[in-house]
Amino acid sequence: MKKIFLISISTIIFPAMLFGQTKWQQTSGSVTFKIKNRGSDVDGHFGSLKTALVFSPDKLASSSLKGWVDAGSINTDNGKRDKDLQGETYFDAGKFKTIEVSSTKLTKKGAQYSGTFNVTMKGVSKQMEIPFSFTQKGNEAEFRANFSINRRDYGVGGKSGLAMFMGDDANVTIDIKAKKGK
Repeated sequence: MKKIFLISISTIIFPAMLFGQTKWQQTSGSVTFKIKNRGSDVDGHFGSLKTALVFSPDKLASSSLKGWVDAGSINTDNGKRDKDLQGETYFDAGKFKTIEVSSTKLTKKGAQYSGTFNVTMKGVSKQMEIPFSFTQKGNEAEFRANFSINRRDYGVGGKSGLAMFMGDDANVTIDIKAKKGK
């Protein structure tokens, strides 16, 4: 009898905990970056953004945002540079297949949101505060983040060779368009 009561309560409480939480299905997305190299800006992007988005502005404690890209999909419109960036000195894409960003805590500051995210690149994980915006129109939404990341914190590049001419900080923009999932 006690088991039946617990099962009955669980079937009522568990769906209620999830009620109001929205899963978002990515419809398009991009990860772009800009970094100084030999005094000039180099623009690039990753070609394979994937996400898992559970987000409701009024339920931030149970929301989560996660995204990852294939490190080998880097594209700066320069094949030789891209091959170098995929190599061991930079992203080592053969060994470290993905770059991942995963929220651990989300908050709202005025009209802007912010999150503590675990950022994992080249086998190194570090926590970062990343501000982002969320705009919803009906069943569609956009998540957008713009932040700076120090490549050396993750062992990307070094002080010798061509890497010494590259800036330490890359400006990154993540733009995700999504629709309400089922």
